[in-house]
Amino acid sequence: MNNLLEKIIMVLLFPIRKGLIFVRHQYGRMRLARLISCGLKVGKNVYIENGVNFDPIYPYLIEIGDNCRIASGVTILAHDATIFRQLGVNRIAPVKILAGSFIGENALILPGATIGPNAMIAAGAMVNRDIGDGKIAAGNPARPYANYSDMIKKYREIATPENIFFKQDIENGIISHDDIVSYLNDNPIAFVQGVPRQDPCYINEDMDNIRKASIESYENLIRSKLDK
Repeated sequence: MNNLLEKIIMVLLFPIRKGLIFVRHQYGRMRLARLISCGLKVGKNVYIENGVNFDPIYPYLIEIGDNCRIASGVTILAHDATIFRQLGVNRIAPVKILAGSFIGENALILPGATIGPNAMIAAGAMVNRDIGDGKIAAGNPARPYANYSDMIKKYREIATPENIFFKQDIENGIISHDDIVSYLNDNPIAFVQGVPRQDPCYINEDMDNIRKASIESYENLIRSKLDK
């Protein structure tokens, strides 16, 4: 009886929860648009999740290149107030996240840092220095420990047609959540190919090209398997 009551409550609350998520997302998009109008530079096909915190005072000192992805909870600062009480001034410096870079959840990017291009910052890292082209960095403070290209090579080897699910099949109900959970109970890793029908986290996007690039990358992956 309790389980049935819980299910009924969840069904009744679902529209409310969905509405709150929509409102939260719309507020985040409006806030981001205001920062862009104040000088925040954002390239093409940039993916910015809700909950990213850009410096609200100096957004014009932040630059994000094409095809970057920034996860939820990331904070990017272009000013530092630690010396204000002693010296009466704040330090300001530009932040650049160059093309193709990925910033993981809850990372902190401090003034003066340049990241990339094609670099990856691990979740929770604190970046107070430049992270070079193609590097993966983690820690507090973040330090490079590997090359992004090596990680791509590793997963290129691991990914096979057998462990890849298609986003379209998931959205159409052909593959259920239980199917994915069941597979991962017996296997250590799986992948999902494709772009969702709707993904409002993209900025300055060309969804046709994004989908085309995703398909081309997948086809190259499968072709590399067949060539062996």
